[in-house]
Amino acid sequence: MNRLFATLLLWVLCLPVALGQNAHLDSLKRLLAQTRQDTSRVLILAELVYGYHIYSTDSSLKLAEQALQLARRIRFAKGVGRVLRNYSGTLRDLGNLPQALDYALKALTIARDTRDWQLEVESLNVIGIIYSALSENQQALSYFEQSRQLSEYHGDTYGLMREYGNMVRPFLALNLPDSARIVHQKADWLSNHFPKSVDRFTYLVARSSILRNSGRLETFTGNNSRALQLYRQALQITYVLNDRRNRTTLLLAMAELFNKLHRADSSLYYAHLALINSKQANNLVTPSITYFLARLYKDKNNLDSAFHYLEIARASSDSLFGPRKIQQLQLLAIAEKQRQQELILAQKEYQNQVRFYAVLTGLGVLVLLALILWRNNRQKHRANELLQQKNGEIQRTLIELKTTQAQLIQREKMASLGELTAGIAHEIQNPLNFVNNLSEVSTELVGELKEEAKAGHIEDVLELADDLQETLEKVNHHGKRADGIVKGMLQHSKTSSGTKEPTDLNALANEYLRLAYQNLKAKDDSFTADLRLSLDPNLGLINVAPQDMGRVLLNLYNNAFYATQEQARKSMDGFQPQIEVTTHRENGRVELRVKDNGTGIPSEILNKIYQPFFTTKPTGQGTGLGLSLSYDIVTKGHGGEMIVDSQENTYTEFVVTLPTSNGL
Repeated sequence: MNRLFATLLLWVLCLPVALGQNAHLDSLKRLLAQTRQDTSRVLILAELVYGYHIYSTDSSLKLAEQALQLARRIRFAKGVGRVLRNYSGTLRDLGNLPQALDYALKALTIARDTRDWQLEVESLNVIGIIYSALSENQQALSYFEQSRQLSEYHGDTYGLMREYGNMVRPFLALNLPDSARIVHQKADWLSNHFPKSVDRFTYLVARSSILRNSGRLETFTGNNSRALQLYRQALQITYVLNDRRNRTTLLLAMAELFNKLHRADSSLYYAHLALINSKQANNLVTPSITYFLARLYKDKNNLDSAFHYLEIARASSDSLFGPRKIQQLQLLAIAEKQRQQELILAQKEYQNQVRFYAVLTGLGVLVLLALILWRNNRQKHRANELLQQKNGEIQRTLIELKTTQAQLIQREKMASLGELTAGIAHEIQNPLNFVNNLSEVSTELVGELKEEAKAGHIEDVLELADDLQETLEKVNHHGKRADGIVKGMLQHSKTSSGTKEPTDLNALANEYLRLAYQNLKAKDDSFTADLRLSLDPNLGLINVAPQDMGRVLLNLYNNAFYATQEQARKSMDGFQPQIEVTTHRENGRVELRVKDNGTGIPSEILNKIYQPFFTTKPTGQGTGLGLSLSYDIVTKGHGGEMIVDSQENTYTEFVVTLPTSNGL
């Protein structure tokens, strides 16, 4: 009853504010209709761009384009800066981070050129938010601190509150909860001491942010019930203000919190609400939401839904964080870093010039102008030298990186060849031992046969002849076995052409499992594992490149054996390493699973395991190329899928899915 009363009271208090904001936008639109094509119209359009970005991103974008064209046509620099800053905020909400960052940096440049400190504060703030969204937390804190210092210098209470609040998230991401709590307390105090000039709408937006950050802190410290209460209060404000952007963030936070509390149905409900709200807000599907939904459905063993949302997440992730956009962000970051360095150098040079000119003022205008020209030429010369030096360093770095990459790839190839050779050598040793031992037995039987023949014991001679024949048959059997192993070794030593051919995947999986196991036994004879094969007899032949697929299997098996071996070293007596390999054919696709009960993969690095050169093994035991190459062979070479499911200290399971439409 108390919660219901508090909710109704909040709605009653907030409703006039929301209506007031809508009235403010209507007033701006009426004023716009009466304004000519001048600077006033640009400023009104810029204000509308900002006002609409939490209601309708489409309207905000259209107004931004109109304002930008007008400001540039009438050469209104400050107006261009304000439009670019607000335009950047809308693009950030739409997920277009490269263009948002570009516009924010341009707005920052204009603000400093025109000495517009308010625009500079707002531009620094939005740049920090973009870097925070990219998980570049140190960079984000740097821009928030610059904005905070400007706000403090100019006595901007609202700016100070906003920047302190924005610092909470990157401090938590850097695992600095004490720092996060300090800046949050400052933001909370400032939000309760706003000047009377701040309108209620702005105040409520600030309070929503404060409540959200309070919830984050309580979640971080494990006070989940309090965090949930704070999130709900903030959520109520976003519904009243129709703030879909912050509402999406809060809904996802509540879904994650319910999942942490093992309330799966509530977690799914709020995750779906977050997805629906995200689409309504900006017609985008946020990857973090769909990845989270995929994980929830996988935990509920609803694999169809899990795969569905995983595909959506991958598609939207490629759209938002594809290679081209990442490259754009990197180029922008490099350019901004260089610009910041140039700004610092320019400031230092300016200070030096002031001191230098103060000493030389009495020498006259002509001498002063001559010195200015000389220093400018000298600065240009130094800048050219520094630029040439930087270019040379970049070229050398690129050459070193390419050389290192080639060495690591060659090392991975040699490691794979060594593991395969060791396994085959260990395997061929058994039939050779049999051949040698049986040869000695045959020699002894021939000697006994001669003695019995001389003695005239015909029955003993026949019995010894039968034994000799049986022994020679065994010699022949093991000789053929050794011959088969040698032929297999020669077959494996051939360079893969990548040509696909009908292949018995069951036999390939069995063969490489045996080779990997024998290789490990050759290194550690005390190691034993329970190998379980559940191979579909109706699998048939599959069109694959056998040697390439063999490399994939060998890499998965080696990783599985390594994980179980490490788990055995850490565990108490009684742990039994177990490797389970299954195949299954259904609906035109073949599925191969490799599961182990080893150390598992931590959730925080699960999405990095397919990255080239990423490895969790100690130095010298892995190059980080195995899973990356395997992923490329399966996805690019065979048009299949390769996913992983793992729980730390419990299990890891790789699932390779191959199409059979081009098979048999």
